[in-house]
Amino acid sequence: MLTDNKTLQQISTCEHKQLNEILSTLPVPQKRYLKAALNTAVFWVFSLAAFCILWFLASLLLASFSPLDIGISSQYAAFIFPTAIALAAIFAINSTRKWLADSDNLYTLVKADLKRQQVCKESFQVMAVKCFQEPEHGGLMYFLLLQSNSTNQSPDIQCKTNMIRVIYDYQSQQEQIDPSTLLKPSDNITIITAPLSLLVLDNIFNGKPLKKIKKCTLTLSPEKWPKADSWIHENWLELENIYSA
Repeated sequence: MLTDNKTLQQISTCEHKQLNEILSTLPVPQKRYLKAALNTAVFWVFSLAAFCILWFLASLLLASFSPLDIGISSQYAAFIFPTAIALAAIFAINSTRKWLADSDNLYTLVKADLKRQQVCKESFQVMAVKCFQEPEHGGLMYFLLLQSNSTNQSPDIQCKTNMIRVIYDYQSQQEQIDPSTLLKPSDNITIITAPLSLLVLDNIFNGKPLKKIKKCTLTLSPEKWPKADSWIHENWLELENIYSA
């Protein structure tokens, strides 16, 4: 999400180290395409196997009430099997193409961020906070109602935009928790990101600490959770109904 209060600053030693550590875990472009080729082969084999199983079951079902034989030893097999091979291949190739299109080449972007030697700094006023706790491991998920001051074309007109930011407190789900490492929301937050890869390197709270933050039990299934360090477009007043119904 682009706002007008972003500023670029020189990357710090700690932020540079973070990006280097992330880069070391990412596949280089050549390995990415190798993985794509392997995925295509695996998809093709499993798709073909699934089609053959369906073909076998269909031939048994048809043979139970019809003299027509479409099994592997029938005359139709010479047409059905090559068609199955082609369809499985098309499905596998399309699935891999979609994966390549949807997944950014993060390695290249992180490397470009390291070469650029800059990070993006963006500050917001924290208007309100809601906290949801995952019941199994105790992890905390914070929803922050943030306000950013953005200036329109006219310097005399100032527009205030409210946005909801999601932050995970990963330290809260550790078996032995060090209270000093837990997030302590305050009335201002500065978000540090890498400008090209858009990786969030730090969330820095400053200002007056926010007290009496309401904590609700997180009941929404994990696959429906918003991504960490993401913006969500939901009604602030409906968050409890969505995540703790």
